[in-house]
Amino acid sequence: MNGTTRLRQLLDRPGLLLAPGAHDVMTARLIEAQGFEALYLSGFATSASMLGIPDHSLISMTELLRRAQDVAAAVDIPIISDIDDAGGTPLNARRTIRLAEQAGIAGMHVEDLIPGKHFTGHKDRLCAVEQAADRIKAMADARTDPDFVIIARSDAIGVTSLDDAIQRATAYAEAGADLLFLPYLRLEDTKQTAEALPKPLLNVVIDTPKAELEAAGLKVAIYPVQSLFLAYVAARDMLRELKDSGTIANFSERGPSWKEFNEFIGTTQATQLAEKYRIV
Repeated sequence: MNGTTRLRQLLDRPGLLLAPGAHDVMTARLIEAQGFEALYLSGFATSASMLGIPDHSLISMTELLRRAQDVAAAVDIPIISDIDDAGGTPLNARRTIRLAEQAGIAGMHVEDLIPGKHFTGHKDRLCAVEQAADRIKAMADARTDPDFVIIARSDAIGVTSLDDAIQRATAYAEAGADLLFLPYLRLEDTKQTAEALPKPLLNVVIDTPKAELEAAGLKVAIYPVQSLFLAYVAARDMLRELKDSGTIANFSERGPSWKEFNEFIGTTQATQLAEKYRIV
């Protein structure tokens, strides 16, 4: 079963779908190995881990799609990906969704922000609702796989108001979006908002328990940066220790065994194949 069809099945199933964020291919494989049924690729996390840059509309569509393609080649669970504004115009968006289908993405979200975003101390800027709706309509018209999930993201809560966000999301659903994503939506507003929207709701989660999210009517919970931030802290602390003390104390107890890690990345299977095909 392909990823798009599987994602549709997961969305049709009762209850909440958890999609942890992967910042690289290894993290994606960890998510799958732990039994999660879908994963999420964040533009913020990809910008930081792949290029070492902030999420200010600097990463290209090609780079976002390349990371998604690498992840899709390594896991069998559906991938939900951030695609920023899908390239800008509806024509760009048409091409982007075709490339996303080819990359193996199961669903992606497209935003209504004007590029040049997320600068500390400055409000983001929203494009006209008609412009964003036309992008979504172009994507819906262009997809060749009817199961591909189009997710409309509106950042209006952080710029204008919740009411504006609901109006925008409704327009995007009418244009062809299958899921709706409203960053900055508070938990206490989620149930009423979910009931007001014509399509299911996806949102960012930091540490709210699953039961509370389900009670609030959320359909998909994404965890965009947790793996990235915790990996950063672990690497930072290890390097500080090495710099300050000249050693990494108790590394063998703190890290995985050589055997465990090699089994995880597929060394055992690769060795068996090498023996089968007389490479060794």
